[in-house]
Amino acid sequence: MKRVLISGATGLIGKNLVNALVKRGDDVISLTTNVERAKSVLQGVKHFYSLNDCMLLKDEQIDAVVNLAGVNLGDRRWSTGFKKQVYDSRIKTTSQIVKLIREMKNKPEVLISASGVDYYGDRGVDYVFEDSNPGDDFAAKLCVDWEKEAMLAKYSGVRVVTVRTGFVMAKDSKAVQKLVQPFRYFIGSYPGSGNHYISWIHIDDVVGIYLHVIDHPEVTGAVNASAPEPVPMKLFCSEIGEILNRPSLLRVPSFVVLLIAGELGYMVLNGRKTLPDKIIELGYKFKFERSKDAWKDILGKRKK
Repeated sequence: MKRVLISGATGLIGKNLVNALVKRGDDVISLTTNVERAKSVLQGVKHFYSLNDCMLLKDEQIDAVVNLAGVNLGDRRWSTGFKKQVYDSRIKTTSQIVKLIREMKNKPEVLISASGVDYYGDRGVDYVFEDSNPGDDFAAKLCVDWEKEAMLAKYSGVRVVTVRTGFVMAKDSKAVQKLVQPFRYFIGSYPGSGNHYISWIHIDDVVGIYLHVIDHPEVTGAVNASAPEPVPMKLFCSEIGEILNRPSLLRVPSFVVLLIAGELGYMVLNGRKTLPDKIIELGYKFKFERSKDAWKDILGKRKK
């Protein structure tokens, strides 16, 4: 049994990771900004600490720390104030966790800190790997600073892994629901040209990669958490229509996406073909390699 401290456990990835850890018999500690909400959301978790009181954990024996905390980038349009909120929620929380690790008498074996494939910016149709250069837009710079802050834990003798996650496919994902809903009303569409690539990943594989990182000390540094087969956005959306037996004929022009979503729209229109070669070479086997199989699972259309 391992003791795992998780910040941001009430989010999409956090809830699913907690369920997997509890199911396999691990002891989970939730580090949160809202203890009462966390208690109502997380099943099987017995220990809850406020982020402001995280230093109370410095004498605890903890095997792994997972840092998932951060305001969702897609919550609203990106005003200057909201971008600062997004930035601070990641960088300041990570800084507090690194400080906690520095003060702990018994260091955890690993700090796993979330990041995103947004690290690479808009790369068109070029393949990107962990050693590819970062982008220069807001989301890319956010990921760069987030990872730099987490990497400071190395100076405490702790293994650090940053997980650059793609578009997460899960039934309870708000982003997935927004993408699927128009198809149910026969107005399925795709954004922009549809030729830009989307680096996607099924929630089961996100959780699987986090568990793999916890259990395998040979995994260090940045890893891409995206499926081995990124696909053009047009194909990605058309698969929804095919599975639901709905048309996918409409295209939402780029200017309309930007008019509706503002700067956030660039995250929808930017493309990258991220490959997870590193985590595969380190022994992880994907459950969902093809987007169509992932959609069948998400949409409840798998053959029994």
